[in-house]
Amino acid sequence: MPRHTRRATLLAGAALTAVMTVTAAMPAQAAWPEKPVTFLIPWPAGGATDIVGRALQPYLAERLGTEVIIKNVVGAGGTIGAAEAARAKPDGYTLFLTTPSVLTSMPHMRPLPYDPKGFVPIGRINDTPMVVMVTKTSPHESIADIVEDAKGKPGELTYASTGAGTLPHITMISLQSSADVELKHVPFKGSAEVMKALLGDVVDVFSDQAQLIPRYDLRPLGVWAKERLPEFPDVPTMKEQGYDQAFSIWLGLFGPEGTPDEVVQKMSAVLEDTLEDPAVVEEFKKLQLAPGYMNPGELADFVESEYERNKNLMGMAGIKKQ
Repeated sequence: MPRHTRRATLLAGAALTAVMTVTAAMPAQAAWPEKPVTFLIPWPAGGATDIVGRALQPYLAERLGTEVIIKNVVGAGGTIGAAEAARAKPDGYTLFLTTPSVLTSMPHMRPLPYDPKGFVPIGRINDTPMVVMVTKTSPHESIADIVEDAKGKPGELTYASTGAGTLPHITMISLQSSADVELKHVPFKGSAEVMKALLGDVVDVFSDQAQLIPRYDLRPLGVWAKERLPEFPDVPTMKEQGYDQAFSIWLGLFGPEGTPDEVVQKMSAVLEDTLEDPAVVEEFKKLQLAPGYMNPGELADFVESEYERNKNLMGMAGIKKQ
């Protein structure tokens, strides 16, 4: 072999060895997720949001190849949990599963210990019309019954909410304003606490997600939607009963600010695939829910529109930022 050829071969070999040595010395970048993923829910265990999170838990865990942990951090209308989620390390191992109020209505009520626009949208899970509900032993069998009772006893009939400024609160403010009646507002930390109070006859009425109705054997009185729900074909819409308003509550998955895009895209794809699983569709059907997936971009636009809508609604209801 000619000297210059042999020299070139030796140099190339040395270069390859150096590259291999450097590569071997570099730590391998682990693919997410390599450990359990925590879903932080700002509402109590047993509540409407928690029910959905736990229904999805095993299906998401199977697709992610790791454990999914549900962590409930409650209080202050969901804002305590939102603040903890915002402070979480943005590595994809703590994600935030929430209803809209902490991002779209609470910001119009008071200063918050987090930036409601700082969360990274991952995907929407569902979009469910709100339903006015009472116990099956309640003397109220229609919205008209509630309005008539409230007119006869101003300020005595009670309604629950999951906190001031939450959608259960706003919907009942809308009813009071439209019907020109006065009901007494009783706030709780979450729908699980409301259910205890409602079933214990501590409060009279509640407006929230439909999945609570079969779980707690409640009586639905009116649906805040343009059309009747197939799950409750005999329950008239609020519009049919003279109150032309529609309210829906949705669940979305978010990451703290700075969550890597590769995590967002992978988790969003896993969520979409999970919501298309026939077993999950059937599970949601039992919960009186329908999957309503949105990708990160769609969810970002949706949250912004809900933020502005709730700002206007709360202004109409006379709720001012403290």
